[in-house]
Amino acid sequence: MAKILKMPIDPAQRSATTAPQDVLREDAATFDVLRQMREDILCCVLKPDQRLRFGELRQRYDTSVGTLREALSHLVSEGLARTEAGRGFTVAPVSLADFLDLSELRVYLETRTLADAIRHGTDGWEAEIVSSYFLLDKLGPPRPDDPVGVKREWGKRHKRFHDSLVATCTSPWSLHFRSELFDQARRYHWLTMIHARSRRRNEHLELRDAVLARDVDLACGLIEKHIRTTVEQAVSEVPGLTLAGTRPGKRHTR
Repeated sequence: MAKILKMPIDPAQRSATTAPQDVLREDAATFDVLRQMREDILCCVLKPDQRLRFGELRQRYDTSVGTLREALSHLVSEGLARTEAGRGFTVAPVSLADFLDLSELRVYLETRTLADAIRHGTDGWEAEIVSSYFLLDKLGPPRPDDPVGVKREWGKRHKRFHDSLVATCTSPWSLHFRSELFDQARRYHWLTMIHARSRRRNEHLELRDAVLARDVDLACGLIEKHIRTTVEQAVSEVPGLTLAGTRPGKRHTR
């Protein structure tokens, strides 16, 4: 029987064979760290303007410098982190100007996605609204001295309820950008939650009832008021939330 010669495997061929699996593992590791860091920034565990030092981050997230760089690059592109030559990475700052800009865009998209969702609502959509509201109301608004875990859980239920209201909107792009803006605003919601001194009426109940009644005008008016009231509360109760680039007491003109 003729002897079969085994040809040596070209290193490039070996790399091409194994690279996809390596890439998948690296992507999974990056995604996991990115998810954790993103949540920590949105919940202000990593505070606005905080320096993001690789030594501390490696210990916190138990990962490599390469994975951290990749995750931080994603966060920079999302506007949640910043980088400067020679200064490394920092958590993006917060400012009243930024919150006002976010909130105006949110009013625009929330009212439009909500109106479309109401027009295309289904029985399943109504059931999820009722269910998500029940879970949110059962937990109750968090108090400033509540444990972080309680506030995180409230945040998850709060997002689920608001997502349920617009779930039957027929515009995927509108839903995508609405979700991005909602997440960007979460840092301001969290800061307001931490420093809250006043108690608000049950605006979520009013929203639920208006949406289930299929009253487009009332529901859109309520969601706009809900967003603007959060801004007013943040301005009055969150220390240091001022207009970036303006002097204390200087009137801001738009």
